[in-house]
Amino acid sequence: MTLRACFVLPVFDPGPALTRTVSSLLPFGFPIYATDDGSGPAARAELDRLAAASPLLKLHRFPENRGKGAAVMDGLRRAFADGFSHALQVDADGQHDVAAVGAFLALGEAHPEAVVSGVPRFDRTVPASRKHWRRFAHLWVWVGTLSTDIQDSLCGFRLYPLAATVRLMDRVPIRSRMAFDTDIIMRLHQEGVPVVNAPVDVTYPPDGVSHFRPWPDVLSIIALQAGMLLRLPRLLLRGRRTRPEPWYRVRERGTALGFRLLLALHRLLGPRAVRALAEVLAAYFLLTSGRARRASLDYLTRLHAACGPLPDLPGPPSGRDVRRHFRAFARATADKFLAWSGHRQGLELDPADLEAFLAQRRSGRGAVFLSGHLGNLDMMRALGVAEGLGGLNALVYSENAVRFHEVLRRANPDFALDLIQVSQVSPDLAIALQERVDRGEGLFIVADRTPPGGGDRSVEVPFLGAPAAFPVGPFLLAHLLRCPVYTLFCVREGGRYRVRLTPFAERLDLDRPRRKAAVTGWAGRYALALEAQCRATPLEWFNFFDFWCDHRSDA
Repeated sequence: MTLRACFVLPVFDPGPALTRTVSSLLPFGFPIYATDDGSGPAARAELDRLAAASPLLKLHRFPENRGKGAAVMDGLRRAFADGFSHALQVDADGQHDVAAVGAFLALGEAHPEAVVSGVPRFDRTVPASRKHWRRFAHLWVWVGTLSTDIQDSLCGFRLYPLAATVRLMDRVPIRSRMAFDTDIIMRLHQEGVPVVNAPVDVTYPPDGVSHFRPWPDVLSIIALQAGMLLRLPRLLLRGRRTRPEPWYRVRERGTALGFRLLLALHRLLGPRAVRALAEVLAAYFLLTSGRARRASLDYLTRLHAACGPLPDLPGPPSGRDVRRHFRAFARATADKFLAWSGHRQGLELDPADLEAFLAQRRSGRGAVFLSGHLGNLDMMRALGVAEGLGGLNALVYSENAVRFHEVLRRANPDFALDLIQVSQVSPDLAIALQERVDRGEGLFIVADRTPPGGGDRSVEVPFLGAPAAFPVGPFLLAHLLRCPVYTLFCVREGGRYRVRLTPFAERLDLDRPRRKAAVTGWAGRYALALEAQCRATPLEWFNFFDFWCDHRSDA
């Protein structure tokens, strides 16, 4: 990506270094968001003079001192509001060598999702006591994050990805004084934002003014660890990753004990116990899976920005909406388990919607039904089997959801009927599926996840305002099978499940000379159908991973 970069400059009585720092930044041609943090008359006058001399210096002033962190956050927010993607924080005391700006921006281009954090290379002007204090503070940071990913948490020369940083600042309180640099990078790290460390030369100019107080400020940083240490159990449970992984590399969450409990509770106490356990498991995963929480909030935020306000998502999404999203997934999981276990109370399908699906099945024509991880397709399939409907074939990737599929098979051996596990589209698979379609059977394919390996087996199309990867396989199979294609989603609306069946194509043709363009067109059409259903039922799309970055994970 191309960065839209700027500088953020917190200012509080830095002495003569102020003019040198601003003068060294102006040749780069980037706006400088300076925040005067209640400086005295001399610094105020010099800032006014510099701002009058250059339109690149965008000055904002606090009437009284609020702290370095408050000044940096003010600059970050203003830069983000003006449309910048990244901001390079530079302290006004003139200690950092601005020759590192080019290298930091290049690292930002290569790792746009990361914080590029300065690691000082001190010269002889730096007092030895300062180095000792820093090492002491770093030790506590490494304990608090269970890693040494952050090589220096105190450096005030740092490139921030603004979207992730401002989103964090909007959600949690960040220290507003000297502990800011440590607090913000630790919290970003614990949110899963990667940290890229880069060297920067540091000199203490003879006329420089520093407001760092060793005892109070280092003790304030150590005090941060009290809150961070409370998060250690969560860190131990989830581990650390520096890059989002594609969905097929994420190990299935849950334990054999948890699934055995599900079966045991159902046999002993019935449906209510299953629903209660599902709620407990949803709360557990909400607390322990930061990756899934971030993905949920990202999806809901994109949906609201692209389509909102919506009846079920009237305002900007918050943690409360993420909790609702997790609970909707827990309810859907319990419902599919109960449906395969033979409990149909409260799981009725709307008769009018169901009739349209039954009419298609009674026509005797084989068909492909493009669905997704939206709603409860497994539950609909269970109810169809219970009604005596045959030929409800479902394709699933064999690498995923193995444990839960085993639970459903134990609840009802019929679950394994017509369940086709695949790893990729092959000629043998196409021939086997053609036989089923020729017999008039239906084939359910989820079309919202890229296949293991990604690469040329996916295409990129717009989805909720940004490019996202969709698989080629479903559309290639539909072309090979030469049968009608529908989109089909089984979603919960108004206390009951509804089947949303929509004709997609009488026959999906892919001309060989322009096959990729044709696949991209059909994938784009499917993405629009998925987006429309997400608008109607925002909490029913259950992709708890970074959907928009997934296609870059194997690059």
